[in-house]
Amino acid sequence: MSSEAEALAEFLVVLFPFMTMGMFVLIFAFSLLLFIALYIVFSIPYYKMAKKAGLPNPWLVFVPLGCYYIYLNLPRREFNIFNWIKTNDRMKVFWWYLIGYGGYIAISMILSIFCMIPFIQIIFYMIFSLVSMVFYAALYIFMWRINYDILMTYGMQEHAMWASIVSCFVPIVMVVFSFMIMNNEPDYTV
Repeated sequence: MSSEAEALAEFLVVLFPFMTMGMFVLIFAFSLLLFIALYIVFSIPYYKMAKKAGLPNPWLVFVPLGCYYIYLNLPRREFNIFNWIKTNDRMKVFWWYLIGYGGYIAISMILSIFCMIPFIQIIFYMIFSLVSMVFYAALYIFMWRINYDILMTYGMQEHAMWASIVSCFVPIVMVVFSFMIMNNEPDYTV
């Protein structure tokens, strides 16, 4: 093997980690920019609906947790989950959401620490799994109700039930419907 070939091989061995790291950084940057762009585009219909509804601070729809404030306040109807949770104060529901989300994160962190203790870790893994299942079931029910109320308020009564259920598992459904209803006048009598 010639010295030029050996030098090229050594150069490539040294360069390879930097090339792979560079590719990772490029893919990450592209993914992040794509995520931000899609988040903004998918939030535009809710921004238009919030402005049309006269909600204060419609720009909150572009803030990750602030968007739930807008989602909850677009329909001005009773928040009702299976006649179990009923309230007209949607701000209270927003605080329930924030407390529930923060509580889930806190419980998850505590349980993940206990999952490292030998011999009892299986018990904490089971508790962690149960807490996660309950949290995500509650989140899906919460999102179903928000989407259902928005669709009912903005003239999609015939599609509200099935679209709100399917959108919990296939979120693009609600994105499509939000673009369809963004120019509709809200009907608060429904």
